[in-house]
Amino acid sequence: MDNRPGTPPPVHHVLRPHHIDLIAVFLLVFKEFHKNLPPNFLLFIYRFLLFEVSEVVQPRTHQQILFILRSAPGVESLNVRNLLMALDAVPSQLTSADQLTNFFHSTPAIFVEKAEDEARRSIFGYFCRRCFVSFIKLSFHGVMQLQRDYQAWCAGDHQAGYSPVEKDPLTGDIWIFKTNADLKSSARSEPWELWEKGRSTGDDVIGPENLRRYFEQRFHDHNDSGIRQHALFNLVRMHYVRKEYPAARELLQEAIAVARTSGDRVTLQHCISMLHRLPPGLSTNEMPLLNEIQPDLHPSEVLFDVAKLLQPQTGQPLTLCFEKLAQAIGLYDHWVDLKKAASCERELLGQHAMQAVLWSTSGCYDLAAVEESFVLAFARTGDSDPNHLNVALNRAYRLARAGSYQIALALLLHPETWRGLSLDQYQEWAIMIWHTLALRSSRRSQRRFFRDFLLPRQPTSSTFVSKEYFFDDSVAQLPPISSELHQVMHARRRGQAVTAIQPLLQSLWHAEFQGRFPLYRVGTILLADIGLEFGMTKYCQRLLEGILPQVLTGHDLEHRAFACHTLARCIIASSDSKEAGLREALPHLLMAEADYRTLSMFEAMSDVQWLLMVVFHNLGMKADEEAVLERYSNSISTVRSSEECTVDGETQQVWDLVTDVGLSLAAR
Repeated sequence: MDNRPGTPPPVHHVLRPHHIDLIAVFLLVFKEFHKNLPPNFLLFIYRFLLFEVSEVVQPRTHQQILFILRSAPGVESLNVRNLLMALDAVPSQLTSADQLTNFFHSTPAIFVEKAEDEARRSIFGYFCRRCFVSFIKLSFHGVMQLQRDYQAWCAGDHQAGYSPVEKDPLTGDIWIFKTNADLKSSARSEPWELWEKGRSTGDDVIGPENLRRYFEQRFHDHNDSGIRQHALFNLVRMHYVRKEYPAARELLQEAIAVARTSGDRVTLQHCISMLHRLPPGLSTNEMPLLNEIQPDLHPSEVLFDVAKLLQPQTGQPLTLCFEKLAQAIGLYDHWVDLKKAASCERELLGQHAMQAVLWSTSGCYDLAAVEESFVLAFARTGDSDPNHLNVALNRAYRLARAGSYQIALALLLHPETWRGLSLDQYQEWAIMIWHTLALRSSRRSQRRFFRDFLLPRQPTSSTFVSKEYFFDDSVAQLPPISSELHQVMHARRRGQAVTAIQPLLQSLWHAEFQGRFPLYRVGTILLADIGLEFGMTKYCQRLLEGILPQVLTGHDLEHRAFACHTLARCIIASSDSKEAGLREALPHLLMAEADYRTLSMFEAMSDVQWLLMVVFHNLGMKADEEAVLERYSNSISTVRSSEECTVDGETQQVWDLVTDVGLSLAAR
């Protein structure tokens, strides 16, 4: 936390039972069996010791250490078997304080004291020397207690010897012979661990309290710690993630002032970037505040500028988003080249996740799928990696849009998707599952079930707009282009589509300018549909045939079904030959019917089937007409039963599982 010259290294070190096992492994490998072990076993033991000495995970038990070493390659060697037998006999040879003392006094032979000007150092040597120094500081009572804890630990009591040690001035002499460094307590990481746990589980009391405890510790001997801005900035991040923007803004102003006072330029830049992230709360058409490229600006902040420009309210074209993305990638490479930061896998995958969003927004779904597959293949699962979660949510919703509801829910409910999420990320995950269920219910015309079951269970942080799924007159507004298209569809449903020409043309202009081609294709289909009412059949057919190659790919089945249905009507109306026009329109109607069936949109499918019956009747195809009549009757009955449906067993089971996952994540 403090890199000023003269800052002492952390001196808080407590001998634990697993340290004795590791010292025994060092003595056996580097002293007793030195140069007598096979290379493959040595490589395995080096990796094992490096991982254990770094102490990045919870220490392994005595039984786990023995099991891992017995599964190493080369155990068939005689020397390796003798080494494992000797390691297994260590607890029986350390049954008294004298034996433990003799054991530790044999360790200086495996580490060599070097002059200060020698640069080469060994992490193994540092570890052994530190354990030796910590042991010789122990009093006789401390040695006895360590020996008893080690025997209990080897016998299966995994908590023996791992209780927290507080430096009490009155009783501290019982355990160790104090040096000057032992008279003051140094900073410890346990409060930070509790802060992280409280933040991930949503605990508003334990989290901030332990954050305060962590930064109030003694990090160095200076009067001013110089790190108060870090505590404030972490609180700001917590409020920002929870969308508590007023509290975040208030603390952020204080953090900026403290960072300026302490001269912490890097933290000051982070605070200013976070200030730019907060929503302005002004006009929806205002240009968002973007970050200028500066020496200490983090590449992720430029990547977040892409997300700002991606919002339809800004009215900016997607080409500007791609330019900002190129800046973020270039700045990240510049940071790595100058060694300002090590290459981070999470930040690198974040660039690919943003590319997937941009390609999907512009309608290039195949390129988006490639980027998503890259992130899902290399992102770590089981932790709170936002890249894996966001890509999984985006892919699941696109699958649901294509009618693959079961596959989308299976992807979301897979343990690799939700395991290790924080409660804030859990809310995003639950919201996406809720939107998937709401999309399926709205397409199936299960409005009563949606109103009685899904709507009361809507997540509290959800930004649900009913106009996304139903034709109603709610006050909540959709994004600009979607709002105008909704007005057109709403007027078309009431038979007044002619009155919506102005918003339709406006949405087409904005969609084309911004490069949002999926919305542009929807607007084109609606324009052709309205043009039929004016008798512009030839022109409408040419409009649809112009976008048909992009629509027929099947990336969005709803768009394809709507386009095929409208194109069939245009062909029938514009054809000079009645029979030829009917036969030409027939494949499009069949494709529209199949797509609507896949999407479970029975009401729209019944409209297509009605037109199919008319086509078959005029072509004299009685058998096909009767088959379509039967399918039409089934569709009408399904629509009526769906409207009266009050119970959906599968949806209830899915939501019960979502609730159970939330309980398990909160109980960690």
